[in-house]
Amino acid sequence: MAKKSKLGQVQKLEEQIRELREKQKKIIELAQKEIGEYLMDSWEVEDIEQAKKLIDKFKQEAKASFNNSDAGNSQELNSNNTQNNYSASGSNSAN
Repeated sequence: MAKKSKLGQVQKLEEQIRELREKQKKIIELAQKEIGEYLMDSWEVEDIEQAKKLIDKFKQEAKASFNNSDAGNSQELNSNNTQNNYSASGSNSAN
């Protein structure tokens, strides 16, 4: 009996995994669809091929923009940490 119970549990887990993968796939597809619609609406593009050309044209610029914003966030964090270190060292010397 224990073997059947374990086998049943494994089968239930496999079914849950399959269902979750399907759910994940649907969520990704919906997100991609929404992003595509937003891009085409905001750029006022109706032709898919034209949209693809625009994406290819601005791809490097977009990547650079994201990289710069990531670098800016890192610099901001470093700046905050540096200020915190100065504050901490200043309060230690006052004691």
